[in-house]
Amino acid sequence: MQYRASSMANFNTHLVVSSTASGLVATGLMNAQIATPKEVLLYFGMGTLGGLLPDLDSDNATILRVLFGTLAVLFSFLIMFSQADRLSLAELVVLWLASFVILHFLGLKIFTSLTKHRGMFHSIPAAVLFGLIMTVFCYYLLEFDDLLSWMCGSFVSLGYFSHLVLDELFSVDLANKKIKRSFGTALKFANPKQLNTTILVYLAIIITLIFAPSPARFLDTMQRQVTLNAFRERLLPHNGWFRDLLNR
Repeated sequence: MQYRASSMANFNTHLVVSSTASGLVATGLMNAQIATPKEVLLYFGMGTLGGLLPDLDSDNATILRVLFGTLAVLFSFLIMFSQADRLSLAELVVLWLASFVILHFLGLKIFTSLTKHRGMFHSIPAAVLFGLIMTVFCYYLLEFDDLLSWMCGSFVSLGYFSHLVLDELFSVDLANKKIKRSFGTALKFANPKQLNTTILVYLAIIITLIFAPSPARFLDTMQRQVTLNAFRERLLPHNGWFRDLLNR
C-alpha cells in the first residue's frame, strides 16, 4: 500500500511542535529567572495558540469552525475576566454572550470573505501582526503590564513561526528528492496574487505598533547581560546530570 505524502503538516503535528517549542523556550526563561512558573504556563498557552492561528484560513470548513469557535470562547472569557471586578454577574454573562456572538458569527463571516488558504495568513508579516495584536490585547483588555504583554505577543509569534517553518519543511519531499509546489508559500513577506491583502497586513502592523505599549523594558530584559549570564549558568548541570534529584 502506498501513502501520498502531504504537502503540509497536519493539525496534530502543528499542535505538538508549537507546544513543544513554546514549552522549551518558556522553561528557559524560567531558568534565566525572567518568568515565574505561572507565567511559563501562560507563555506555553500563547505559543500553542500561535501555532494554530495560520490554519484559520484553512480550506477545511470543519477545522475553520472548530478553531474560530475555540478562539471565540477563549477570547470571550478573557474579555469577561478583565471586567470581573467592575460588573455584576448578570452583566458579565451578557458581555460574554455578546463577545462570543460577535467573534464567532460576525467575525467568521468577515474573515472567510477576506482570506484564502496559503495566502497572507501564511506569511512572516502575519506572524508579526498576530504577535502585536496579542500584545495590545493583553495590555489594554487584560491590563497586563508592558513586559508581560510583549512576552505574550512574542510567544504567539514564536508559535506562528513554528507553523510556517513546519509547512516549508513538509514542502520538501526528501524521499523523492524534489521540492513540492507549496514550497515558499509559508515563509514569505508578500503575496503578489493578493496585493491588497498584503498592503492591509503591513498597514495593520503599523497601526498596531502605534497603539502597542513601549517595548523598551521587554527589549532591555531580553538583551541585558545579567539575563544572558543567568541563562548560561542554568543551561547545563554543574555537578553531574540529575545528581541533585538522585541525592534527595
